[in-house]
Amino acid sequence: MIEQKKPHGCVVAFQRFFSGCLALIATGFLLIILIFLGSEVKIEGISLLVVAVSGFFILRYLWKKVVRKSVSNKDAFKSVFFDVLRTIAVLVLFSVIMTILMKNAGYEKEETTVTDDESSKTEIITTTEGDEVIRYIINKQYWKDFDGDWYRMNFKIAENSVQKSKVNREGYTYTRDFTWGKFYKHMADHDKPLLEHLYTSFSKIQQDKKMGRKKFAEFIITSIQNIQYNYIKSTPCDGNEDYPCVGNVRLGIFAPAEFGTNLKGDCDSRTVLLFVLLAKFNYDVAILNSDQYKHSVLGINLPARGKYKTHNRKKYYFVETTAKGCPIGYLPKDVSSLQYWDFVLVN
Repeated sequence: MIEQKKPHGCVVAFQRFFSGCLALIATGFLLIILIFLGSEVKIEGISLLVVAVSGFFILRYLWKKVVRKSVSNKDAFKSVFFDVLRTIAVLVLFSVIMTILMKNAGYEKEETTVTDDESSKTEIITTTEGDEVIRYIINKQYWKDFDGDWYRMNFKIAENSVQKSKVNREGYTYTRDFTWGKFYKHMADHDKPLLEHLYTSFSKIQQDKKMGRKKFAEFIITSIQNIQYNYIKSTPCDGNEDYPCVGNVRLGIFAPAEFGTNLKGDCDSRTVLLFVLLAKFNYDVAILNSDQYKHSVLGINLPARGKYKTHNRKKYYFVETTAKGCPIGYLPKDVSSLQYWDFVLVN
């Protein structure tokens, strides 16, 4: 009878250790996937249960294959080789399953490496509609909302609409009973029908992403917050401004269709455009100005937390429009005293 060769202790120990490490790596991978599917992709219910159960049986299979009894040196090395293949196969299979679930859930995560220079690209296209030739100004916008979700959308407005908007703004008569609220309403009412392509684009993304009411409002708000801030002055720029400046603009503001194409706006250029956009989708919004702070913000009547001001027994939460990532209800400390804010226009 031939004596079986005793396995080398180090080889067997290595095989057990290596198999255990692979099982631990797979366990961590599957747990991360489950957390990601639940929190980021928002997969829930039956789909998440199926994935969790599948992960459980996969882990059970992997751990069961961690050999604990003595084997020959040859079998130990073969076990290591097949453990590697088995683990890779499981990770690939589960990645495919995750990809399918993400697509079915409508999850599309944009690249987050968009720079400020790449966040907006402008082009002009000419189309024929009936007997009329129309030139459209298109700004390709890229931005992320408060949840970190990235979007891309064309800000498309007809060139002749921009001209009409400018003529209407510059033709407004400045009288002794001038108020900013009346002037804002004058521009908002005039430009509302000029922004149909914007409404359509926003609405399409809302439907594709199945956004709730608050998520959709934040989606629109962040699209404007993302735009580079500019000083808009009624006097010439002096060159000492700490932001880009556009001078000699009557009353120091661009109307909604103008700002929607040149993407150069200060606080009230932004609040008026947002006022028009959100009012179009039946949000209860307002514009609040502060003479003390020389600033303008949006107010929105939505469930939120943070700072708000009451009008007709309704809470309008402040929306800072001039900086990225400012959530509903947030006001910078240097403009945060509510006593200095007044409603100038409510829809």
